[in-house]
Amino acid sequence: MVRERDDACPGVVDASPADDGLIARVRLPGGRLVPAQLRELAVLARRFGTGSVDLTARANMQLRGLAEADLPALADAIAAAGLMPSRSHDRVRNILASPLAGRDPSALLDADAVLTAVDHALCAAPDLAALSGRFLIGIDDGGLPIASSRHDLDLVALTEHTLALHVAGHDTTLRLGPADAPAAIVHAARAFLTARAHTGAWHIRELPGGAAHFAAALAAEPAPSEGSAPSRDHAPTTASAAPPRHRGGSRPPIGVLAQSDGRFAVGALVPLGRLTRHHLAALVGLRTELRITSARGVVVRDVTDPAATVAALEAAGLPCDPASPWRGVTACSGLGACRRALADVRSEAARHALGRSSPDATLVGTDRSGAPTMAPLPAGRRARDHRATGHPPADVPRAVDRADTHWVGCSRACGKPAGATLLVAREDGTYETVPPGRAATPPPSVHPPVPGPPTPSTPG
Repeated sequence: MVRERDDACPGVVDASPADDGLIARVRLPGGRLVPAQLRELAVLARRFGTGSVDLTARANMQLRGLAEADLPALADAIAAAGLMPSRSHDRVRNILASPLAGRDPSALLDADAVLTAVDHALCAAPDLAALSGRFLIGIDDGGLPIASSRHDLDLVALTEHTLALHVAGHDTTLRLGPADAPAAIVHAARAFLTARAHTGAWHIRELPGGAAHFAAALAAEPAPSEGSAPSRDHAPTTASAAPPRHRGGSRPPIGVLAQSDGRFAVGALVPLGRLTRHHLAALVGLRTELRITSARGVVVRDVTDPAATVAALEAAGLPCDPASPWRGVTACSGLGACRRALADVRSEAARHALGRSSPDATLVGTDRSGAPTMAPLPAGRRARDHRATGHPPADVPRAVDRADTHWVGCSRACGKPAGATLLVAREDGTYETVPPGRAATPPPSVHPPVPGPPTPSTPG
């Protein structure tokens, strides 16, 4: 794959334009936020933006509606909160870990410690500032599955003392101790930058030789280490090539979860991945550590009274029930926020989600949390327009009601989660249904391209 431009992922230093103002994305390695940081982000969202924040598929947070004149003050405040240790590496700190890292009873090692060391190593390497803002690293501790073929690099725990290095789902056969992991990640990232020269590739899977070739090249030239040299499994077993449990594609953690220290964590859904002012105030009021998940949800950790925490989250409009109709429903920012959007897909997605549990309902407004609310349709009323009902558009198969869906305002399909069915807005007011694994149909060539840089309409 050859690209002539860099990706459009925003950072804090390099915000991106949208129809509702500038967008700044705050990288949160592992999705980690201590109470003081969460409180500061809530204040900054009110002071400089819309007051809400969007959650991204890389477990980051995004502030919208910003003014260019405010960006220096915003960046200074985010850095002072400890959320931007390196301005030059602002966009490349995309590191995923389990929201239960360090607390998961089934984990083989402490992913938080490895994650922190990897983050420090990335920021200490000046040349790695050239990585794409989409380049993604996962730390899989053997508990809640994290590793995925969609990630560029994964460190996968095999034992308490051994990590496997995977490349876009391919096992390199390199085996590392936790102390060697940061050097191995830096080495692999540098190898990618060399391999991507003149291609513009954002991901390892896009390299001309493919991810398997890149993995084999890494195995042939082991990374430098700080401790003992990395070992190689020249003939890896099935278990070492792919750990016994599939390390990816797991459902998001929702509800009460046991921690290894006897306390609890509580996972909640965030409707359409947007934390409103009311949501943020409720989370700040819990005064405990928060983790953002790659499913655009939240996990409240170190809870001693899980029933009270669930009640507080539910009252704020953050469902803790795995059967919630909001589960598996996402959307791009849509009309009014992205210059390319053809429809208000967020309202459409809300109608779809709430129509799952109340198909004879109509969208009437928002509650105090900013979440859409529904009311029953009058008895005997038959809707002529899908926009007035809780039903999906007429051209959307009913089977979609039971599937994960991602609603998008154009064929770019920004932010599509793995395994989701796409609902793509079309100019005639209908939606194209695109099954998982297929690309949306591009618009007819008779339509001129939208001028200006692409807008990251959906948090990625």
